[in-house]
Amino acid sequence: MKKSIVLLYLLLFVFISFAENDLQKTKIEEAVFTKGFLYKQEVFSVDNIPAFRMDAVKVTNLEKFSIISGLRVVHKMQAGKELKTFNNYIDAEEIDGLITTLQYMKTILKSKTTPGSYTEIKFTTKSGFQLMLFTVLNTQNKLDWNFMVQTNISNDKTIEALSNDDIDKLQKTLEQAKGKL
Repeated sequence: MKKSIVLLYLLLFVFISFAENDLQKTKIEEAVFTKGFLYKQEVFSVDNIPAFRMDAVKVTNLEKFSIISGLRVVHKMQAGKELKTFNNYIDAEEIDGLITTLQYMKTILKSKTTPGSYTEIKFTTKSGFQLMLFTVLNTQNKLDWNFMVQTNISNDKTIEALSNDDIDKLQKTLEQAKGKL
């Protein structure tokens, strides 16, 4: 009896582990990496910020005639003598959330209001692409806003501290990408 209960718990643990991993994958990532079907991948370049590149991607399953679209985030970093590339994928349905978040962040910065305590405003996609506006102490020892993007929260090397002006550039990039999908 004890062995069967232990086996049941072990099977439940394995099932939950696989279920959590599937929840992390985006539709566009699954389409790009699924084997065993004929597909066409179209990549549309958009204007970008220097820290990383975003491409609009459309994957068509030529056997079922289904189309999945989204963004591919390409983040190249120097690691010693080697140039490493980190990719992340964002589903098309999440683009509006990113654009809305950036618009909200621009509104906060225009209001010139800063909170009295440390504050973070974040949006994280299913795949771990994160936008964050947060407060830091400035040279006058007062709280001020800073903007950061992490192209994949599971990799600390993908953090990019950007200027507040980059919020507008990134929003325009996302809007351009959305228009190509």
